[in-house]
Amino acid sequence: MAGFIRSRKLAAAGLCALVLAVAASSRSARAFNPQPDPPRIGMVGIADGQTARLNLVNVSAPDDVLVPPPCRARLQLLDADGNVLAQRRVSVSAGHATFVDFRPSFVPTNLGDVLGPVRAEIRAAVDFADGLYPPPCRASLEIFDNVTGRTEIALLPPPCREAQCGVQP
Repeated sequence: MAGFIRSRKLAAAGLCALVLAVAASSRSARAFNPQPDPPRIGMVGIADGQTARLNLVNVSAPDDVLVPPPCRARLQLLDADGNVLAQRRVSVSAGHATFVDFRPSFVPTNLGDVLGPVRAEIRAAVDFADGLYPPPCRASLEIFDNVTGRTEIALLPPPCREAQCGVQP
């Protein structure tokens, strides 16, 4: 009888050790998002005399056998409250690019001896038609001077990689 009780205690201890070993070696689980978020570009300032341009390019190269699908998206430039300032629905074939522009027209307000702001914060959004951010599609935002055409700022979202693009590794 004592041997049977001892065997049960050893079995219980072994089971506890096994459970602890499995728990200690397990990693935390992360959910896989099969439809990643589109490229995100933060807020930027734009002033009178400047233009904001949201670009989309399909960097894939067609060959004689395979013609990659186009990048189908809605390009938007939004104000700080999410109001649409400019937008365009596009379908960009392999090796081509397109853009949407926003050129602000500010009405200065007189606040006594100080003029009101002639500057605004805007952001860009790219919504792909099928909900995926296809790897050959690249977005960028630039702010340039209307007189000189000189680019004053250019923003590129980080490139998508593997699972972020909906592509299996």
